[in-house]
Amino acid sequence: MEAVCERLRELLEVTSHHLSTCSEQELAEAPSPGRWSRKEILGHLIDSAANNHRRFVLALSTPEPLLVQSYDQDAWVRAADYQNTPTEELLSLWTSYNRLLIRLLERVPATAHDFRCQLDDGYTVTLGWLIEDYAVHLEHHVQQILDLTPR
Repeated sequence: MEAVCERLRELLEVTSHHLSTCSEQELAEAPSPGRWSRKEILGHLIDSAANNHRRFVLALSTPEPLLVQSYDQDAWVRAADYQNTPTEELLSLWTSYNRLLIRLLERVPATAHDFRCQLDDGYTVTLGWLIEDYAVHLEHHVQQILDLTPR
């Protein structure tokens, strides 16, 4: 868990630094119709943090297995209108939310890593897997924001 938390800290730092070098116009530009801009990707990461925060806490506080519900990511991004939200606000919220998650993850007992979580597609995973998946997902999208992978 320590490695995941350290990686999240690094991603927060590199993303914050990178976004400070970009114009609002650059961040609002979508690569093609129907694709998210970097601002919308950052907003999606806020939604991901919110949904995973709920999952992590429920996995720690309810009987096994936790039923993990998916959410309509595009609908969440549209509803929040991240495209028209100042990047500074998005970055501040995303950074604060992930700092909260890091503090939570640092407190997850090793015995809880094996708690069972049932995905809505029928697969069973562990809380440890969900946490790792959150970090991998976040890193993937940070690479898109940094323009290192196609959006």
